[in-house]
Amino acid sequence: MGEDALSFISLIRDYIYSRDLFYETTPVRGSRFFGRRTLLQTLRDDVKNQRVAGVFGLRKAGKTSVLMQLSDMLQSTNTVTILMDLEAFPSPPADPTPDILAELRRRLLVALKERGLRTQELAQLSKTPTIVEMKTALQTLLGKLDADGVAILLLLDEIEYLTPADQIDVAEGAMPQVAQMLGALRSLVQETPNFTFVLSGLTSAIIEGGRLYGRPNPLFSWAKAHYLGPFERSEADELATSIGAKMGIEIEAGALEALFDASGGHAFLYRNLASRVVSDLPIDVYRRRITRSEVLHALLPWKASVTGNVGEMVDHVRRYYATEAILLEILMDSPNDFGTLAETEPQALDHLLNLGLVHRADRGYSLNSLLELM
Repeated sequence: MGEDALSFISLIRDYIYSRDLFYETTPVRGSRFFGRRTLLQTLRDDVKNQRVAGVFGLRKAGKTSVLMQLSDMLQSTNTVTILMDLEAFPSPPADPTPDILAELRRRLLVALKERGLRTQELAQLSKTPTIVEMKTALQTLLGKLDADGVAILLLLDEIEYLTPADQIDVAEGAMPQVAQMLGALRSLVQETPNFTFVLSGLTSAIIEGGRLYGRPNPLFSWAKAHYLGPFERSEADELATSIGAKMGIEIEAGALEALFDASGGHAFLYRNLASRVVSDLPIDVYRRRITRSEVLHALLPWKASVTGNVGEMVDHVRRYYATEAILLEILMDSPNDFGTLAETEPQALDHLLNLGLVHRADRGYSLNSLLELM
């Protein structure tokens, strides 16, 4: 019996030790989601009070995970949530509006039917409704659902695909239906008590410009921006120690500090570095522990492996935040000149600070350490 018990314990240990729970390449939710408590509570309040919000951040900062976690939080509140990834649709100068409306109608029909809720107004629409037809049907439907205490929340992810500034003049380009569709969504928020929407993406341009495709921007000075920056140190420590415990790994304080400093607290880079360190740990030991020296030992090969990821992040900054990208280059090359120049572009500086690419320092500004990975 004793030998069997030890063998069983050994099998369990080998199974636990062989897993790598740090490695994630897709959005996470539930027990795999860490941190962002303040943001999630704020977004929940926004939804409750029908304040249209936008969540903006770097690639792989965790924006989609936040939307999914928000959706899960609202499951018990009689809210029907529709998450749409706009990357899957055509981008301007091709008009994505008909495809978005058709998919929204289809997704709403499925979600409402699954809950046994009313679908008559949507079912009577054509599969490719116009903006006016969709708004009218939703207005009537929302009135019926409100009587049953049911609300609808629309989550529009990858919103930057509606404003690709390198392909079309976002302010005056010939794509009025995009602005008209967003205007219809805004009207639904204002005219019904049980509908709102949340935007998410790389750039906040869609709510910051006064003009959108030749029309007044319906979201300008109306939607509320939230920025998803790097983890706070406490959030990163919680992630590492919680996941490490599930893998039978202790993480020393110096190792936690090194993980955070090297990754700049960026969600994907932090988990990726932790995964790399874990891959070097022995399995056939009784007690596994990550020390600072083990993190530092893994840094050089890890930096080489993620240079492409960091380059892609910076490329997206250049694409969607042109002024901010210039300021970053100035901070890299001539840090003493940065403060003076940044003061002439307060909105751009605010973006860099909110995205976590730049930090205020005692004597000016400093780069987030993740940019050193370039």
